[in-house]
Amino acid sequence: MFAGLKIILDLRCIRSGMTGVGISALQMASALAKSGCGHHLTGLFLRGCVPEDIRQSGIEILEVTADHERHPSGELWLNFSLPRLLSSRGADLLHGTAFLIPWVKTPFRKIVTIQDLIAFKFPEAYPWRFGKYIKWATRLSARHADRIIVPSENTGHDLQAILGVNAGKIDVVPYYVPSVFKTIDEGEKEAHRTALSLPDKFILNVGTLEPRKNQITLIEAFEIIRRETSLSHHLILAGRAGYRAGKILDKISRSPCAKDIHYFPELDDERLSIFYALADIFVFPSCYDGFGLPVLEAMASGVPVIAAETSSLPEVVGDAGIFIPPDSPDEIASRIISLLKDKRRLCELRERGIARAALFTPERTASLILSSYEKATKDY
Repeated sequence: MFAGLKIILDLRCIRSGMTGVGISALQMASALAKSGCGHHLTGLFLRGCVPEDIRQSGIEILEVTADHERHPSGELWLNFSLPRLLSSRGADLLHGTAFLIPWVKTPFRKIVTIQDLIAFKFPEAYPWRFGKYIKWATRLSARHADRIIVPSENTGHDLQAILGVNAGKIDVVPYYVPSVFKTIDEGEKEAHRTALSLPDKFILNVGTLEPRKNQITLIEAFEIIRRETSLSHHLILAGRAGYRAGKILDKISRSPCAKDIHYFPELDDERLSIFYALADIFVFPSCYDGFGLPVLEAMASGVPVIAAETSSLPEVVGDAGIFIPPDSPDEIASRIISLLKDKRRLCELRERGIARAALFTPERTASLILSSYEKATKDY
């Protein structure tokens, strides 16, 4: 029986203000903790960064001061101190949940999660030095891992095409929707709208403010909508400011529709879930995503989704949304206008989205992770 292994999860990417990589790591740890998998799970955390729900989950906590964001000291610790530490604890398997595993030979098996290949496909998304580092680290981790977990088939295909990884080494483990993202009763919506001072009608976009997420094109589409129609919807952008966010913020401030464009840089999940539930539609024109968790959160919240026909997004949205070319403000505006004027289609997409999001569960995520662990250790 596949049980009783000592499994270490490297969760040092979990911290205050974390974005996609940290969120996905937290999802994996939470799903495994609730799975009753029969293994001894230890979470490796940066000191002071352990979420309270993880402390209560039954996962053993191991806190260290070695930050994987410090270079080169982080790589020295990863390849020399960490293998000794884990060997002394009798580890059978290390799961690096954010691109990194030791690249030296170890007595335990190694699995790495590679969330995306942004550094290879959109190198301008990172500062030059950091982008070079991510490429180097990803190549080494992919080479020295026993298995590689990716969040989508698309990311798996990118690994094969760009890094030459054998398909048989890759396991697809999609994310899931946290329970906080759900529909809200119609009777509650007005109270929430008033409490948060939100406009009566709005189009929502959620994601880090950065060029790859393509908010500038969405703003240009919104300007076309306001210029050429009588629709009175506002545009809300929610997400922390990322690399080169200044261009997007400048676009907002200079827009002829600036008074109807609202930017919220800091929203916890509780408030964000209300933004989703109150939105008329959710538009996500991202040029590239390893998974695209915001579209899943939107669908679970009962919001009709319009998403870019790129990378993993068609795979996640399926037949529950409308797809757009990310580089055409005119086409994006046209699709938004058509959808907002079609009440029957809006209702249809709400229902399809809720049903689609329900397929992405923590139980499914945990089962797929455990299957990857079994493959990595079958001849251990």
